[in-house]
Amino acid sequence: MTTDYRHWPFTDEERRKFSEWMNRIMVGHTGTTDVRNDTVSWTPLSKPLSECVVSLFTTGGVHRRDDTPFDIDSAHGDWTHREIPTGIDTRDLAITHSHYSHVEADRDVNCMFPLDRLRELRNEGVIGGIAPMAYSIMGFNPNPDNLMSRTAPVLAERFKKSGADLVFMTCG
Repeated sequence: MTTDYRHWPFTDEERRKFSEWMNRIMVGHTGTTDVRNDTVSWTPLSKPLSECVVSLFTTGGVHRRDDTPFDIDSAHGDWTHREIPTGIDTRDLAITHSHYSHVEADRDVNCMFPLDRLRELRNEGVIGGIAPMAYSIMGFNPNPDNLMSRTAPVLAERFKKSGADLVFMTCG
């Protein structure tokens, strides 16, 4: 399968809107740091998708109802993560996040955290399997230092040890 990737131009209008958005964030949240990647890392799959184990990751603030909610009261965000066993009943999941409307996801968490959809894809043979654990963070982190230096390395290691061939990510 050949995939044709198109370059997405960052227009002057988009640059202006992004700059205004960042300025509003920096005024409302002291300590905000703007961190950007210069390149996008891409690793092609080494085997067919139907043989791949998929893991799930979200910045949407999803967690088990019986787990500690994310700290939405901190002006500096919450850089911690939550583990979610992929065998869980999705009705036992909740969302704690204050920087996007999750009204629809509260009705059906699959629109933010599509665990039931991954199960369907596995059962239909589209994917080979689902990693035993999924992970969630709250995407609001004005200063991403702890997220990048502490949370990301831990999660990267856990994804690697899980046997996942790819990680499906949703953003909150």
